[in-house]
Amino acid sequence: MVAKFWLDPVALQNAGGFNRTELNKITDLVDVNRKVLLER
Repeated sequence: MVAKFWLDPVALQNAGGFNRTELNKITDLVDVNRKVLLER
């Protein structure tokens, strides 16, 4: 299972193995933690 996101702006690039509900939760987590992810 893989999900690739762009961080600026947050956008799903590619995903495999996750259902829509899981992808929505992951997208929310990426969005909430975007600043930390960009810093690292």
